[in-house]
Amino acid sequence: MASDGNHLATPEDFCRAAAASRPEPERVVLPKLGKPVLLRRPTPMWFLFHGQLPTSLAARLQAGQVGVETVEDLRALAEWMVPLLEEVFVEPRLSLHPGPGEISPDWLHVEDANFVIRWAVGEVADEDRDLASFRGDA
Repeated sequence: MASDGNHLATPEDFCRAAAASRPEPERVVLPKLGKPVLLRRPTPMWFLFHGQLPTSLAARLQAGQVGVETVEDLRALAEWMVPLLEEVFVEPRLSLHPGPGEISPDWLHVEDANFVIRWAVGEVADEDRDLASFRGDA
């Protein structure tokens, strides 16, 4: 049903509002690659609708244990990690089937992938920005 004359919100209205509220991309240097990429932190709603890292796997990772012990662990990690990386990478884009200007997740060094995941969930931040907000400069 069209919302032309009934003054109801359209899908385009929601799309524009969502785009306007998304965080700006940030230039981030990947530690292993040593080059910058553009990343955007996911919104809290993204995490809500896409789920978190499976609890049992997260607990083992937090305890410093080897995280992936079973095929199910590997599948759960991939099902969580790939959509997260696809959401975070702005430039270059990340895709399981890369085209021009895109990269495959398997092209990422594990150190860079771990860094991006930690950055996406807020464990890694721009030190200058952190200090500026602490000083009240932000």
